[in-house]
Amino acid sequence: MTLLRHVGSFLLGLAVAVGAVAVHRSLPPLGLLLALFPTFAVPWWLLRSGRPRTAMSYAAGWLLVLGATVSGRPEGDYAVAGDLRGYGLVAAGFGLVAVAVASVANGRRGST
Repeated sequence: MTLLRHVGSFLLGLAVAVGAVAVHRSLPPLGLLLALFPTFAVPWWLLRSGRPRTAMSYAAGWLLVLGATVSGRPEGDYAVAGDLRGYGLVAAGFGLVAVAVASVANGRRGST
């Protein structure tokens, strides 16, 4: 059952990240806010659930999509531009690394 939770959290992270990349450039400042709200609302909820380590799986899925989109496309374009909104999305990735570290620390504290 634990593996299923982690797989579900990973897939949810993938889906939220695809949505975040898709909307972060639409309707300036609202698009980035719309991308960042679920990006951090989901792990906040996961950290407060009975299984806080699932937030790490969510962050891993989200960061996988971000890494794939930042690395570029075959024709030389980027899905995440080098502007303020793109840097905001990349900064969210750094925030999710902190969430992953916190989820591991929170999971250890709860088990002792």
